[in-house]
Amino acid sequence: MEVKLSIRISFGVLLALYLGTGIAAISVGGYFIHTEENSRRSIIVTKNVIALLFVAGAYIILNALVGIIAGLSPLSRKRWLQAYVWLIVIIMFVETGVGIWLWLRTLDIDDLYGHNWRHLWSDSFKRTFQDSAQCCGYLGPLDGPVMASPSCQLPSDRAFGCMTSVQKYAQSYLTYIYTGVFVLVFLSLGAMISGMILMIVRNDEERWRWTRANAIFRSMNYDTPDSTITDKYRKGTPNQSP
Repeated sequence: MEVKLSIRISFGVLLALYLGTGIAAISVGGYFIHTEENSRRSIIVTKNVIALLFVAGAYIILNALVGIIAGLSPLSRKRWLQAYVWLIVIIMFVETGVGIWLWLRTLDIDDLYGHNWRHLWSDSFKRTFQDSAQCCGYLGPLDGPVMASPSCQLPSDRAFGCMTSVQKYAQSYLTYIYTGVFVLVFLSLGAMISGMILMIVRNDEERWRWTRANAIFRSMNYDTPDSTITDKYRKGTPNQSP
């Protein structure tokens, strides 16, 4: 009895996909690390988000390496396989927490970006929105405008705020982020389940080998006569000749 090839192939495929998510996280972080500070996408892809991508990617890659070591010899590397599964459980909790945190932030997106516009974002950063959307200020020309922008030189009855533009831009990025988090959780769940299945199968294999070894050992003891009893019998048995 051996671990079925189909189970090991499924484990390997899901492990490879899981490893791919870690590589993708680091690649995306590396791409966005060159983002200019005044670029509009930095309202979503902040330095903290980039750091999180690098940390998550490195964690997943190390976790996958543990899985590779365990998968090469699951029967003799039980501890490695257990560590692989538990490390996935931890990252899944983190991923779920990040997803909930992002969702909660979008519930008050108006207040969030309104506060950032008025108190946190630089004039050069706000101007990128004003120039791209031909808007002025957040709610209107009187709400934190950058007057150097051409759109703020328009008559007040023709000027409008940038709130809608900011929200649409943020939502377009949040859609990609939600999709990425969902895919990451889904693949993590698949990798965890395949690891658990491999754990169950290798435990059954180990149990079967121990049972078979014990049965062979007992049969050998049963078939081998006790030399003490045999000698006693030979000495104590008279020669019964007529």
